[in-house]
Amino acid sequence: MLRLVLLAAALALAAGTAARAEDKPQAAPTVLEGITVAEFGDIMTKAGYQAKVGVDSDNLPVIDSKASGMNFWVYFYNCEGGEPQKCRRVQFQSSFKTDKAMQDKALEWNNKKVAGRASNDKDNTYFDYLIDCGGGVSSTNLSQNLERFDTLMAEFTTYIGWR
Repeated sequence: MLRLVLLAAALALAAGTAARAEDKPQAAPTVLEGITVAEFGDIMTKAGYQAKVGVDSDNLPVIDSKASGMNFWVYFYNCEGGEPQKCRRVQFQSSFKTDKAMQDKALEWNNKKVAGRASNDKDNTYFDYLIDCGGGVSSTNLSQNLERFDTLMAEFTTYIGWR
């Protein structure tokens, strides 16, 4: 009988909490149809990352940053419109000096992991993570993807034995 009374009390409390939550509508997040380099730099700064905006060797926009003690870059693709251009794809990329054993582990990562992609070129291994902003994305989602890349990059370097 005591169990029934406790269950009834718990259900009543839960129903009251749900009713109060419904009384306070949550504002929908702003959906961005693509992102500018400056907007992404602001998101990075608010998330606690450095964001040095510049251009790469092809005069395309890039953000230079650091996470988990490692350098990485943010590249922007499928950009269109006036100035500033809105870009539909954002790619995080890091690179590491590696030996053959690390490069083999990097390619193994691609076969075993879902997120993040590794590639090798001479004595370098590259690790990247792509975000598609086409169709809309929120600042919160972009910030979460930035943090996810930070976590993945640390996991990747440990996985291949770089750290």
